[in-house]
Amino acid sequence: MMRKSLTGALVALFFVAGCSEKPAESTQAPASAPSAAAPVPDVGKLDTEKATAVGFGTTAGEAMREAMKMALLQVNGAVMQTDSVAAKFGLDVSLDQDSASLRGNAFAEVVQQRSGGVIQHLRVVSLDEPGVLSKRFKATIEADIAKFKPSADMQKLKVVVGPVVFDQPTLPMGDITVPSRDVAAALRQRVSDALVQTGRFAVLDREMSPELERELDLIASGQAPGAELAKLSQAASADLVWSAHVNSFAYNRFARQLRTSDRQLVSYSGGWALSQKLVNVATRQVSSSSTLSAAMPTTPPTTLGTGVDGPRILAEMTDQAGKAIVSAILQSTFPITVVARDGTNVVVSQGGQALREGARYAVVAMGNEFKDPQTGQSLGRSENPCCELVVERVTQNLSYGHLDNVRGSLDNLPVAGLQVRGELARTASQVASQAAPQAAAPEGAAAPKAVKKTARTTEAQAQPAPAKDDKW
Repeated sequence: MMRKSLTGALVALFFVAGCSEKPAESTQAPASAPSAAAPVPDVGKLDTEKATAVGFGTTAGEAMREAMKMALLQVNGAVMQTDSVAAKFGLDVSLDQDSASLRGNAFAEVVQQRSGGVIQHLRVVSLDEPGVLSKRFKATIEADIAKFKPSADMQKLKVVVGPVVFDQPTLPMGDITVPSRDVAAALRQRVSDALVQTGRFAVLDREMSPELERELDLIASGQAPGAELAKLSQAASADLVWSAHVNSFAYNRFARQLRTSDRQLVSYSGGWALSQKLVNVATRQVSSSSTLSAAMPTTPPTTLGTGVDGPRILAEMTDQAGKAIVSAILQSTFPITVVARDGTNVVVSQGGQALREGARYAVVAMGNEFKDPQTGQSLGRSENPCCELVVERVTQNLSYGHLDNVRGSLDNLPVAGLQVRGELARTASQVASQAAPQAAAPEGAAAPKAVKKTARTTEAQAQPAPAKDDKW
């Protein structure tokens, strides 16, 4: 009986021990999966900057108050109003303190609390009493002062999109007229959006919205934490200012009365032309300027009175002008360059609206640099036509494609030595090859209807002129 009890106890003991053991793999923490979350946008942050300052006063408290005030102005001089610093940040707390109290940790904690965290880790380096050389107290302190650190984007070229000036108050656009101020606003917005999307510029907004004013007033009034005051007066100044003068922007209607009937023969044509420039803010020097223009397809004369789609023509002209402007800006500041190449497959340094999917661009190989023999200034590098870039995919910061019509070998050329130039017009063979897949309709399918060439069909206008045998 005793033997059975002992055997049962041993079995129970082994059972409990076996159940208490955990598998080896369970003792290891599971590997954390990589985070797929997007990074937090960099909008700048409140940080601290160490400052050493000296203050003088008729009492130890006054000297300490002056030292703290000078530390604040040293770090955030443009932010603070000199006459209100002491009251706004509670620096008067030092006036009734003696030298021993001012050196204590309790006083440093009170200053941090009263200043709203603007003054942190206050340390009294020295507190000298009046003597032979000076009749006033002298306080020397070290402290961490709250300071706003702007985002990394502020290291980029800072650009202000300036005015777009028109000579006419209204613009003819087919059968309607539009206010030039509306077109100017649309052009400025397109240029601003496109420059932001390049990732190469910090575009500054000079239009103070009521919401922004209210937020700044909230900080200045003291309703926000005191450290938030470091955000005031942080508006950055521009490096470059862009502006444009539009010489023409119209799609005009032309009518001629027929002699044999009461009908009019009506046609439409027009385009846009402008001059644009970038001015260096510091030196007022025009860093780059150019004249840009483009003609819209002309509608053939007709007596049908179909008219044109004015808003659509306007949108297309605005889009063309905006892309041409941004392309010119990029070409003068950050030329589009091949950054990687695998055979004829390449990656280039611009995306967004700088390049267009499916478009073809000229590519040049950069050669030696030349200098002016009189001034010694650089005249630029030689450019040799190399090939053509066919863009296949565009992302926000990069574009992908392949090189076509390569002249010579690319093996001896450095990757960064290939730069992209202007967009090339499509040849007749390229248009035909692109339209070929559409011509192969399934058996039994109805033949596509002919597109009537009027100004209502903007896509039809963009196509080359039909052959003489075609009837429109």
